[in-house]
Amino acid sequence: MRHAFTVDLEDWYHGIPLDALTRAGAERRLSIGTDRLLELLERHRVSATFFVLGPIAREHPDLLRRIVSLGHDVGSHGTSHDLLYTMTPERFRRETRDSIQAIEEIVAQPVDSYRAAYFSLTRDSLWALEILAELGIRYDSSIMPAHNWRYGIPEFSRLPVRLETAHGPIEEFPISVREIAGRTVPAAGGAYFRLYPWMLTRSNLKAAERAGQPVIFYIHPWELDPDHPRVPFHWKSRMTHYAALDRTLPRLEKMLAEFSFTTLKGAFGHAIPRPGS
Repeated sequence: MRHAFTVDLEDWYHGIPLDALTRAGAERRLSIGTDRLLELLERHRVSATFFVLGPIAREHPDLLRRIVSLGHDVGSHGTSHDLLYTMTPERFRRETRDSIQAIEEIVAQPVDSYRAAYFSLTRDSLWALEILAELGIRYDSSIMPAHNWRYGIPEFSRLPVRLETAHGPIEEFPISVREIAGRTVPAAGGAYFRLYPWMLTRSNLKAAERAGQPVIFYIHPWELDPDHPRVPFHWKSRMTHYAALDRTLPRLEKMLAEFSFTTLKGAFGHAIPRPGS
């Protein structure tokens, strides 16, 4: 079985609540973690899906072309990296359209997949699905079917599901979770990948394989750059952002040596309904 390897392509400061001036002057370190990640994926012969922020596409067009040339998929990660449910529909439409256009102009291929910043497609922002379909998005991976203080729809399907909108269907690929001791917890990716004992992540992947259901794994390039700047912000976010960054690379080596990964569409192609079905 091949699991889905997904990357939120953003620099270290994008997921931190910094003011616009501080963010504009922040040290650019995207290439450090991204180069390490691309080398790792190439060595293990893994193709991944990269969800790209619009500003990243514009600042690093050669990197984006390199990612595509290595056989990886690219989708949109929006523009501002703000929580989706804090936006108006008009702002969301504008930011998403701008991101899609920026990526398409560089890679010369259509963008039909999307992931919201912080998995912030929640009950309060389900209206975004119609806008995504309007903008040509066919595949989304923005919903966490578990509770988190910033995101999550705990009752949402844990399996891929087709969601109907006024502008056509979207295939939703929810982030992987697992039931442990009566609690639903994320299975693999991001801070969970760093904070869980490795054997728990391994057990989650094995359990998914026994169930015949690929895991959606996600990571950020800055997680492979443990020396990126430390800045003060909300303690909950800070605790997960900086925790155990030195574990990321060795654990990725272990995971990719034992388990097989591919793009989101590659892992779930069997679950995507064909047109007219």
